[in-house]
Amino acid sequence: MRTTLADPGVLRAVTGAGLYLTVLGLLGFGLGTAFRSSAGAVAVLFGMLFVPTLLTALLPSSWQDTLGPYLPMNAGDTIYTVRPEAHMLGPWAGFGVFCLYAAAALAAGFVLIGRRDA
Repeated sequence: MRTTLADPGVLRAVTGAGLYLTVLGLLGFGLGTAFRSSAGAVAVLFGMLFVPTLLTALLPSSWQDTLGPYLPMNAGDTIYTVRPEAHMLGPWAGFGVFCLYAAAALAAGFVLIGRRDA
């Protein structure tokens, strides 16, 4: 089966992949600004994306369905997924949650750099 940009959700997924990577870069920038360490920011970024998802898999399925959609990785993934899973947020709602994580990291970074380097 061939997929084209005219198929439902494909153009959004292609555009969403670029948006996701942009916001992921901003999230990393915010963490780097907050920690003032490249290695620390990369470690926290990957830990923030992967560890909660792995830990949630250990919880009962009712908790997974409640908490899972709001985790950074799961929320961001919905924007570039053509057929999202039933228990996940919608594409734009999930992307909005992911943007909130990035905004919080950027705000924390700017506040901390203002206090430390002012």
